Amino acid sequence: MGGRDNGYLGGLWGFAKRKHEAKVEEKKPRRSHSEPPADTERRRRQGKLHKPPQAGIKPPLTGTEPERLRLERPRNRLRKSFISLTTILQPAPDLFVLEYEPYPHLVRPGKVLGIYSTFDAVTLGALKHGAYTFSREGLLDGSEYLSSTGRIKLVQTTVQRSGMKAMLPPRSRSLDGEPIRLDIPHPKFQVDESKEVPAMHEVVYLAARKGPTAASWIGVYEDKSLAWGACLKDKAMCAIADTLCDEERSIGIHNMPQISGRLVGSGRFTWMVEKHIIDRSEPEPIVLDQPTWRDV
Repeated sequence: MGGRDNGYLGGLWGFAKRKHEAKVEEKKPRRSHSEPPADTERRRRQGKLHKPPQAGIKPPLTGTEPERLRLERPRNRLRKSFISLTTILQPAPDLFVLEYEPYPHLVRPGKVLGIYSTFDAVTLGALKHGAYTFSREGLLDGSEYLSSTGRIKLVQTTVQRSGMKAMLPPRSRSLDGEPIRLDIPHPKFQVDESKEVPAMHEVVYLAARKGPTAASWIGVYEDKSLAWGACLKDKAMCAIADTLCDEERSIGIHNMPQISGRLVGSGRFTWMVEKHIIDRSEPEPIVLDQPTWRDV
């Protein structure tokens, strides 16, 4: 009886042991077939070489700027350079151009009375030049006035900072306030020029085209060479459409370059650069030009 009981208990103990081991195996995380055995992974970790730890020491601030940029990480250098570019590139300001078109329409060329920084400033400039009421179109948005001699328009534009630059002609001095021909030497050209005092106001340059019966401006530019390049580009486009002949280059008021030529079938046109101080109107009153016959 004793041997039989011991065998029975041994069988129960073996059965319980197998059940316990089965439960333990079920609770363990199942390993995929592609994962190496534990002993193999342990041997690999033991044989793998690691780099020694490095302390993140920043470069001293006493070094030069190129050395600090060289020691920084490439990702940080790119991020910092991008931020610096975005801070440098500022949007171009919006300005208001005050135009004048005399009566009757398409008989005499108009002109630009001034360039202003705000809508209130350009409205005040229109009132100073004789605007007394809105026109029919100006009742909608307040951009056009009527005066006793013509129409005054308010046009919003953006100062252009990029484009084609052209080489400016040499500076000349006008003794009598008249334009100087570059191809004809002035008899008093050798007179010493007085040193010009730089103005403390913001200055922009207007590229304009003036014809026998109408005038228009091409754009407002931050640099004089950009405005002169826009004039030459517009002249070239007009020469493609019509034949341009009898070209003459001269220097206008304030040493601003200009070029004129005759378009066959349309008359004589002048491309010029005008210097304007922001928020300052022309001191002289509006003077109408004499009618010009169409040169065909």
